[in-house]
Parts: sequence; structure tokens; C-alpha cells
Amino acid sequence: MACIGSTLIPRIVNKVTLTGGNWEVLGRNVWFDRLRQLVYFMALRETPLEKHLYVVSLVNPNQLRLLTMPGFSFTVEFNDVRSFSLLFRSPQDCTLFLQTYCNISTLPSWELIRIRHDADGNSNGCSLPPVDTLELISVGYLAEGGPSENTQYNPSIYSPQISTGEVLYAMVFKPHNFMLGVKYPTVLNVYGGPEVQTVNNTFKGMRQLRMHMLASQGYCVICVDSRGSRHRGVEFESYIRCRMGTVELSDQVEVLRILADQLGYIDMDRVAIHGWSYGGYLSLMGLVQYPDIFKVSIAGAPVTSWEYYDTGYTERYMDLPDNNRSGYAAGSVLNYIQKFPDDRLVRANKPYQLQVYPNERHSLRNLEASKHYETKLLSFLQNHL
Repeated sequence: MACIGSTLIPRIVNKVTLTGGNWEVLGRNVWFDRLRQLVYFMALRETPLEKHLYVVSLVNPNQLRLLTMPGFSFTVEFNDVRSFSLLFRSPQDCTLFLQTYCNISTLPSWELIRIRHDADGNSNGCSLPPVDTLELISVGYLAEGGPSENTQYNPSIYSPQISTGEVLYAMVFKPHNFMLGVKYPTVLNVYGGPEVQTVNNTFKGMRQLRMHMLASQGYCVICVDSRGSRHRGVEFESYIRCRMGTVELSDQVEVLRILADQLGYIDMDRVAIHGWSYGGYLSLMGLVQYPDIFKVSIAGAPVTSWEYYDTGYTERYMDLPDNNRSGYAAGSVLNYIQKFPDDRLVRANKPYQLQVYPNERHSLRNLEASKHYETKLLSFLQNHL
């Protein structure tokens, strides 16, 4: 390391590529076994829907090994002492880790794993072991999950290919009262913004409570990760750069139509769009861009104009306003006010409700407010969808 002023500058002797391919390495989850020159890391090589642990040799970069079981998604913590920087954690000797794993229909398990290496490379450090000689030994479970109750209510994951050739992922919650031959009112639960993935092979529990609540009341609920969502690579995520709000819904609606044709129980005459934050923003844009698709829109805490939103967030994805005037204008809900119903809505006795929670911030924090919102949401859908 070289010190310039108060800044440490690393001396890079050589750059070596350890991995390659059209898949993402999770940069916050990297551990280095200095003794054996092995790098452990989390990545999504098998599928964008599952996080797995891999190991690669620093000496022989062509040696890459998957250490966790496909069909589940994992989080891992090694036996390291966390440094001040969470970006890179480096124990001297990676011999023990805790893995947490689950999938869409299986509750999480917590298992302690010990890594045993070939004795030739384990003691004197002269012979570095290849990655295929290390052995994983289960020490025991802190908690062992199993299949969720009422497995018939578990959501299903679909991977339709849209007209541009990309494969997108969608999650469908069937109505609990499902019967063949019946078409059901459908709620498109949307987020659609950058750096968020809503569809993956994990058990989400309480985070999907609203979807299960709606499904229990006879609604089909659909979530789609459109282009711009997380864990699909820079090109995929950059699709919405400088044009947020103008392109996401075309993917969402195309997938909705594909699923309606494929499944046969989605009532395309009774589709609602609902979301919060960026999802609330797209719920408003849904009325602007696809009034023929969405009969009902429920928008929670939406962005209405990027020009007036938090600059730290907005300019990261939309550039400076002076550099992207057309993008800011096209993505502003305020520029489409004429497409929203005005006083004519009242005169025509059409449903419109504004619900204000004066003591809340961007997200609802108070339990009573959250319960009230869920009741309001369900009531609006039951009355108008």
C-alpha cells in the first residue's frame, strides 16, 4: 500500500480474472482464505432467482466450484470478525460458516458447516489444495425448516419470454377459492424500479402477507420483475436509465397478457394495478399509459415528478435535469394530468378516494395505520373491481 496524504492507495501488481460469464457476483459477500489462497463468494450463476456460495482458487482461477444445493437460495456468514468495512471481510482461515437457506415453498433452515481440506494442503501451506478436494461437513442445525403449511397456497414462478427476446420472471398467487374454468379478478402488484428484485426462489413469509390476504379473498395476484430490476446484469438494469416511468409498464403488461393466455383464469376485464413508492408511481402511470388494461389503480406514496424528488436517488438513474430534459418531462405524472379524470369523475359518480395518513412518512410505521390501509385497499377492490 502507498500512502498519499491520508489516503491509502493499493499497489496493484497484477489483475487476474477469477470468474466469467453472464451472471452476477454479489460484491458484498466475498471471503478470502489466506492460508489456502481460496476465494469464497456469493453469486447467481445457476439462476438469477437463487443466491449460492462458490469457491475459486486464486492460484488456479479456472477452478470454480458450487458449494450449495440448487433449488434453494442461500445466505452465508463465515467465521470472521467483521471489519469496519462491510464490503470485504477476510478471515485468515475459512473453516466454518453458517448457511441459511429456503425456497419458495420451504421455510428457512440454519445449518452450521465445517470445511475440511485435503491434508496435503492443510498443514504446511506448501501444497495448495484444489477446490474439488475440500469437503463440507454439517456440524448441526440451529433450526431446521420444512415445507410450508397449506402448500396449495404457495405462489408459482413463471419465466415468459417477451417480444424483445428477454426472459422475465413473474410470480403468481392463485386465489384460494380457485376452480377450473373460472376467471378471477387480478391485482398486478408492481414495483418496477431499479435495484429491487421481487421475484426469486425464497420463502418471504410476512413480506407476502398482502398477496396472501388478497388471494384468500378470491383475487389472483401477480408480481413481475420487468427490465431494469435487480440481479440481471448491467445491460438489463440499465434499460430504464434516463427514462424511468416510460418503459417499465410495457414489460409488465406484456407478461400479464402472456400469463392470461397461458393460465386461462385471469380476467383481463378486471385488472387492478397497485404499488407503493416506485410502485405507486407506476400505478399512476398505468392509468396514463394503459387505461384499457387497468380498471382500478391504487397508488401508495407515489413519485409524481422526478424534478421534485430526492436528487440523491433521482440523478443516479436519470442524470441531471439539464442533461435529460426530455426524460424528466416524459416521466412526470404532472404532465399527464389531462388524462386523469377531473370533476367529471365526481359528476359521473365514479369511484375516487384520497386517503391521507398525516402522522406517517414515506412508509407506514404505525400498526393501526397499516391495518387501516389494508382494510381500505381490500374495500376499494371489492367495491370497484
